[in-house]
Amino acid sequence: MKNFKIFYLFLLSIILMPSCTDLGEEAFSVIPLEKYYNDKNSVEAAVLRPYEHGHWCAWDGDRWLLQELTGDHFVWTQKGKHGWDEGQWVRLHKHNWDYLQNQIYGSWTGPYQGIGYINNTLNDFNTLDLSNIISEQEKKAYIAELRVLRVWYYSFLIDFFRYIPISEDNLTIKGQSTPQEVFDYMEKELKDAMPELSKEPAIGRHGQASAASILVRMYLNAKVWTGVDRSVDCITVAQDIIGGKYGIYSIDGDYRGPFQSFMDNRSPENIFEWPHKRNVYELGWMYSAFHHYKSNSILDTDGWNGYNGIHLSPSRDLDGTIYDFAMGKPYEKFADVDYRKQNYEVINSTGNTKGFFLIGVQYEFDKAKGYGYDKSKPVTGSEEWTGKPLVFVDQVGRFSEKPNGRWNEGSHVTTGEENSGVRLMKFGPLSHSRSLFMANSIAEIRLAEIYYSLAECLYKQGNKTEAAKLLDEVRKRNYPEAEWASYSYEDNLPMLTDQEFIDEWGREFLGEHRRRIDLIRWGRFGDAWWDKDVDKTDKEYTIFPIPSKALNANPLLEQTTRGW
Repeated sequence: MKNFKIFYLFLLSIILMPSCTDLGEEAFSVIPLEKYYNDKNSVEAAVLRPYEHGHWCAWDGDRWLLQELTGDHFVWTQKGKHGWDEGQWVRLHKHNWDYLQNQIYGSWTGPYQGIGYINNTLNDFNTLDLSNIISEQEKKAYIAELRVLRVWYYSFLIDFFRYIPISEDNLTIKGQSTPQEVFDYMEKELKDAMPELSKEPAIGRHGQASAASILVRMYLNAKVWTGVDRSVDCITVAQDIIGGKYGIYSIDGDYRGPFQSFMDNRSPENIFEWPHKRNVYELGWMYSAFHHYKSNSILDTDGWNGYNGIHLSPSRDLDGTIYDFAMGKPYEKFADVDYRKQNYEVINSTGNTKGFFLIGVQYEFDKAKGYGYDKSKPVTGSEEWTGKPLVFVDQVGRFSEKPNGRWNEGSHVTTGEENSGVRLMKFGPLSHSRSLFMANSIAEIRLAEIYYSLAECLYKQGNKTEAAKLLDEVRKRNYPEAEWASYSYEDNLPMLTDQEFIDEWGREFLGEHRRRIDLIRWGRFGDAWWDKDVDKTDKEYTIFPIPSKALNANPLLEQTTRGW
């Protein structure tokens, strides 16, 4: 609790990174290093700064966009005059980006900025005498969690670019290391740090289980990243996590639980989560990007409207027929009886919700009752559907122009309208009237991921039976008990195929900034899906090019991505 409050106090303050340069002048805008560390709160603030950056790095922009908008689940369509944005969303969707793309450069600089914060703080710990502020044991623990967080940042870089510099100080210009060298460095850092970490870390802080979970991610993707299969190690560490070696966690029995976790009511499934609080730190970017210009009429959001950008990739063509692509169609990949497929709604006076999606006719939030929708008041559109009911459809097309016979544009990233696409409500934002708006944590690492990673390794070894059991341990919460027998993999083993496995990864982790790497690992990233052809062979598309700005800034870097 204390660490959580310090986290918020830190976010409310302006903390400038300390300088090691003594200019002999009184500092007004920069706190001199020797004056900064004056109590334990200042130490905590320095440690928490790279965590705050980490939340932004993973969930508030470029990294999320590269992982999800390049996959088959999400698209940012142009909706009339809105959302063209110089064609950047079209390029991501169609795998036609270049090394000038802002999201690619941001995904290079973002993690390195976090690494820079960590390097500064670790340098302070290694050069300053802090014995009058913190104990030696506390110092070791701080250093350990920062080393783990640094590896987490490197996990983005090796995934996106492979050949990257390893930096442990902010003064030396480094050239690129090979993927194997980067992997070995990450692995050693985690293993060295883990003994100093707690099995019961504070919310938003790394502990033994989250460090071990990063190892699972590394081992699961090792063959893609380095060419070396580490599935045996993945199995061992995943089993240890599930068995409680690094702390006690369990699968949440409620499908909503991991995404409606709060400081005082945490989901037992969340191994690492980013804490939120209204007007302090929020998941505002994702909410705004996903939701309609009039979303405040639909949801209890304290006047907050979205800018109507991202939605699920469409499952149906202009005539309403489900596409025959194997990939994509995320909404239709959910069974009708799946609790998650329900339309999102605040269902009672305590602010509880149901469902993960907004689809169909949209109604006004029932402000008089304080929950539910007022079915006598449909929300109307404000662009193509001005004055007419706003109906979110699992399609993309210029339907408002049908009376004029103008459907010839087809269904493309560039032919959306304000009502195009199913909207994801998995991450809230929950009810303002119940003081829950933007207050739920965002799960960065869930125990469900460990179950699915272990299941994948076993499945690929030929142990489909055990893989089915592991998946079912998570999946059973999503179905009514009376329907479960029809959907259990264990009871219907032939149902669990390669395609079904990648579909199941998609259902469980929809929107959790991982779809791209899951597709790559299963060899499906280059496939065709809605408004995307099979990837060309002229360039490597599973690895992003080293950004031109990075190449220009560091003469020791070279382009290592094929075709660029």
